[in-house]
Amino acid sequence: MSKVSHTRKSRSLAQGRLDFSSKQTELFSQLENPNRLDSPNASNLDIHHELMGACHAALKEARERTWTRERVVDRMNQALPEGEKPITLRKLNSWMADSKEFHDMPARYLPAFCWATGSDEPLRALGHALGLALVDERELAVQRLGDLQVQGFRQRRETAALLKTLGG
Repeated sequence: MSKVSHTRKSRSLAQGRLDFSSKQTELFSQLENPNRLDSPNASNLDIHHELMGACHAALKEARERTWTRERVVDRMNQALPEGEKPITLRKLNSWMADSKEFHDMPARYLPAFCWATGSDEPLRALGHALGLALVDERELAVQRLGDLQVQGFRQRRETAALLKTLGG
């Protein structure tokens, strides 16, 4: 490697480090305030691409279960009130097409879509944008069990310390 190209490479690496440190500061501020709802500054919350990717992944999961888009539409309609205008395959395809600008799925249909595809990825994408995590009931129970075990450990330790203080 010539000395000139080595110098250019070193300079670009140094410049990259400077850029990295500025992103590192941003990362630390996000760790201090992980919930973006409490943030005093607005961040970019346009999640169109993330949400579309999650919806496509949900449809792929449904396809892996051998569910067609028609079956997904039927399941969505099953999950929605009778008085609603039924969702059609054409409407679902329009919502999922990248070429259809201004044809996003209304948020009120998202729970039905998730149930119909058997995937919670679109909901996870929404939560992630705000620094929140979607946790199911089992995960909540595991967390509660862990909290109770820690609490029990602390109580046993405190009891042992008191018994020791009392000479028992």
